[in-house]
Amino acid sequence: MELFPASRSETIAILISAVTFSAVPGLAERDPLTGRTAVTYNQVMRVKILGCSGNLVGRHRTTSFLLDDSFLLDAGTVTEAIGRRGLRKIRHILISHTHMDHVKGLFPLVDELVMMGDYSVELVSVAPVLDIITNNLLNNLIWPDFTVVPSVSNAVIRLNEVPLERPSVLDRVSVTPVLMTHTVYTVGFVIRQDDGRGFMFTADTGPTKRFWEVAEGEKDIRFIIADVSFPNRLANLARLSGHMTPSMLMESIDAHELGDRLFYVSHMKPVFAREIVAEVERSGRKNIRFLRQSEILTL
Repeated sequence: MELFPASRSETIAILISAVTFSAVPGLAERDPLTGRTAVTYNQVMRVKILGCSGNLVGRHRTTSFLLDDSFLLDAGTVTEAIGRRGLRKIRHILISHTHMDHVKGLFPLVDELVMMGDYSVELVSVAPVLDIITNNLLNNLIWPDFTVVPSVSNAVIRLNEVPLERPSVLDRVSVTPVLMTHTVYTVGFVIRQDDGRGFMFTADTGPTKRFWEVAEGEKDIRFIIADVSFPNRLANLARLSGHMTPSMLMESIDAHELGDRLFYVSHMKPVFAREIVAEVERSGRKNIRFLRQSEILTL
C-alpha cells in the first residue's frame, strides 16, 4: 500500500492506517467545507478538531484543538463545541497568539467556570503572548480580569509562562514553542505525549524559516498542522497578513526535505476553500490533507 493514497476520494481511514494509526467508527457530524462525515480514530492521545476555519461564518468554527479532553490548543472554539461536563475537564489552554479567532472562546469558558464553582484553568504561552492577553483583553475593560477572580489565591485563570524552543511538561504533554512569522507575536508548537510521539502546529504564519528547521530535526512526528489561508493567486495578501498559500507550504516542504511527513491544512478562509483544495489536488501532493471540523486524530 502507498504511504499516501493517490486521490482525494480515498478515505482518510486508509491514509491513517498506512501510517500505523487505526480507525474505528466515530462521529456522525459533517464537515461544513467538504460535507463529509468526520471520522474518529482511537489510539493514544486524541486530538479533536473543535474548529479549524480561517473565519467564523455559518457552521465554520475557528481554531481550537482538544487534546485528551483536558488540554486546549488555542481557544477559537470552546463552549459551542464542548458541553458543561467537558468544560470541567479542561485544565490547560495553550495559546499561539492573541488574534480573536484563536482566543475568543476563552472568555465564555472562564465565565462558565466561575458559575460552576471551584474550577480553574492554566493559560499557557510565552511571555509576549500572555502580556497581550492580560494588558489588552483581561483588563476589566474588554473582559474581567479572571487572573484575580474570585481571588488572587483562587483565580479562575492561572498564568504559566513557558520559554521559546525549550520543552515544558504539562501533565503528560510536552510543549515546545517556536517563533513564527505573523502580524502579531505568534508561536507554533511541537506537542509530544510522554512516549515521545508528537505532532507540530504552525499556528498562523506566513513563509518562515525556524519552524521548518526545527521540523527537520524532530523525530516521531506523526503529522504537521499547517496554516494555508489563501489560494495562490492571493500570494501578496497572504504575505501581508502573515499566512500561507498552497505554493508557499509546498516550497517550505521541498526546501526542508519534509516530503515524507504528513501535513494537514488548516485555517482556510471558507470563501477560498474549494480553490485551495483544487490547487493542492492539482499538485499531486499525496502527503497534504485537510483538517475537518469534529474529526479526531490520534498519535
